Amino acid sequence: MALTINAISVAFGDKTILNKLSLPVITAGEMVAIIGKNGAGKSTLLRHITQNLRQHSQQILLHGKPLTLDNIGYLPQDHRISATITVVELLITTLNMGSHSLFAKAHSAEKSLQLLEKMGILHLANKVCTELSGGESQMVGLAQAVVNQPQVLILDEPTSALDMHNQMKLLDFVRIYTQENQACVLMVIHDLNLAIQYSTKVAALHQGELFAYGDPITTITPPLISSIFDVDSHVAIIDERPIVVVRSARHSDSNQL
Repeated sequence: MALTINAISVAFGDKTILNKLSLPVITAGEMVAIIGKNGAGKSTLLRHITQNLRQHSQQILLHGKPLTLDNIGYLPQDHRISATITVVELLITTLNMGSHSLFAKAHSAEKSLQLLEKMGILHLANKVCTELSGGESQMVGLAQAVVNQPQVLILDEPTSALDMHNQMKLLDFVRIYTQENQACVLMVIHDLNLAIQYSTKVAALHQGELFAYGDPITTITPPLISSIFDVDSHVAIIDERPIVVVRSARHSDSNQL
């Protein structure tokens, strides 16, 4: 299985957000972390993959055929669930989307509970979705994204609302899911150390274009960090693992939000 993303261009008025952006072929079992500073086009790329597939039907391919929504699991930024149903009811509903009954698929409740247990959030099963914290909503949103076992996972800042423990718990699950299902994963992530630890490839975006792509350990280097983030850093080796340590930020008008 392979995911192909080729020559994606997006503009808002006169402002170009993505300029004929292409990624190397993403093969089954790969987790690709998309990094870059604010406004680089990271989230725009993910939104266009999930919301504009018809527009890009020949540019976004899975197995050489146009990617369809049925093959995608999507976790957007700042995910909040407005439905006044329980978490397990949400997963049952998602499992049976498009069916004539909430229980059209056999063992829907059992499968939903098994997924929550595997993710370590079974205690949330009977909690009403509107009562979830931001971090809980993110974990449940991931469960909703994978419950139908999609071949492609699109995750937009999946750890942004999570503490350190739950960041690792979520990404550990994503890695296991990716390996077990031989899925392709694209995830926007700001923590470079998490990108190094969990991704198999890193795509660094800068000014709407692909600046660098490759193995995270050899790609995320002080020169790259300086070029795309305007930050001075060094990479320390601790317990045989590279750790990015930020020294200082260089201030310029281009870094204003």
